[in-house]
Amino acid sequence: MNLLFDEVSNYGEAVVTYKDERGYPFSFQTTFSLDKASSLILLKKPSYIETYFDGKIKVSILFNHIKPLPSGGYTERRYITVWAKPITKNEILEARPLKYYSWDESKIPFPQYCERGIKRAHRYISFIREKYSKNIKPKLPLSSLILRTTRLPFLVATWIPVLLGILTALRQGLFDPFLALLTFIGASFIHIGLNVLNDYFDHKLNADWVNDKPTPFSGGSRAIQYGLFSPNEVLLISTFSYILGAVIGLYLALTKGFFLLVIAGLGLFLSIAYSAPPLKLSYRGFGEMAVGIGFGPIVVLGSYYVQTQQFDLEPLIASIPIGILIALILYVNEIPDKPYDEKAEKRTLVVRLKDEDVKRVYALLLISVYTILALAVFLKLQPITTLLALSSIPLALKVNRMLKITYGDPYRMIPVMASNIKLYLLIGILILSGYLLNLIIPI
Repeated sequence: MNLLFDEVSNYGEAVVTYKDERGYPFSFQTTFSLDKASSLILLKKPSYIETYFDGKIKVSILFNHIKPLPSGGYTERRYITVWAKPITKNEILEARPLKYYSWDESKIPFPQYCERGIKRAHRYISFIREKYSKNIKPKLPLSSLILRTTRLPFLVATWIPVLLGILTALRQGLFDPFLALLTFIGASFIHIGLNVLNDYFDHKLNADWVNDKPTPFSGGSRAIQYGLFSPNEVLLISTFSYILGAVIGLYLALTKGFFLLVIAGLGLFLSIAYSAPPLKLSYRGFGEMAVGIGFGPIVVLGSYYVQTQQFDLEPLIASIPIGILIALILYVNEIPDKPYDEKAEKRTLVVRLKDEDVKRVYALLLISVYTILALAVFLKLQPITTLLALSSIPLALKVNRMLKITYGDPYRMIPVMASNIKLYLLIGILILSGYLLNLIIPI
């Protein structure tokens, strides 16, 4: 209680709210003093308040502070809400705190504060459902709901390697636009299935529930946590996406060769094993490798094979830097989740490594990306025009520097995670541009 009184002493006024004699909510603002010896909050009763407080009327006492910003919005937000049953003593209300809760933005950032209220919100919605016998649930516009649940923007992790496989085939004079379109659609559905299935099992295995600091890039889509979909609905969406992707893959395999069935089957297996028991690769420190292989060699070689009905060293070598970069997106996005993954026994590579080693591995893998690109050109396994990707080195150095500065702070890391994705996009686009340029001007 002493801690409460120390915190309350930082405020100048209070707002008292209660139900009046007619049952309507009523509030008034007033000054107060503290009697720490008796554990009482002494509130000055305004002359216009006729209600007699006899120790039976429950009131909330709000102590609140915000600082307006010249540009709009507020900062330094904090409040304390105290529940009490005050007694009228002349012009003073003597209130002994029964319970209280508080928030201070300097200690708990607003997004985290909101996340901590999710379970309480679920209890409130359940109460409303029972009271009014209505199936009430949170809602979002359909477009926002689809974007959040499927994480569609992350499909660029599939589209770039698909394009790379197609362009390496085009370099040999082979291109079928219909097959290319089917490859895009099929790979995208498998990726959506992976995203949604990961949310389902991270919910079941408690990895997302314990995380109260999610960001736009980490902590899952929160579709289940926010009550937008039930776990079974999420599983249904994932299953439907996998079926659509598998049907397209099966059609391509039946029409273009058995080996495509093998590579597509391996990709499907890795995407499911990434989250699903018994393998749970992401929980055993192999998730990053599975993602790198799945979105690198498997997607690039599969896309190449659909066009050519053969395998080749060039698309395999071209796929390795792309696979590493996609794995690094996952790797960096795991850093804010590290303490929560540890609680949920999700032993990602970031959890297994020491913090300094996490930073070193990121830098070494970035170096390997540029090294492989340069060696591939030197060994004439890729066109010289793909060296355009080396122009992204300044951004890579910037991201590496930002990672060291903001490491471990989820909200400060948001620009780092965004820049890391931009780095993948930039390198991917520059490599693709290099292939297109070589098609126009063979070197």
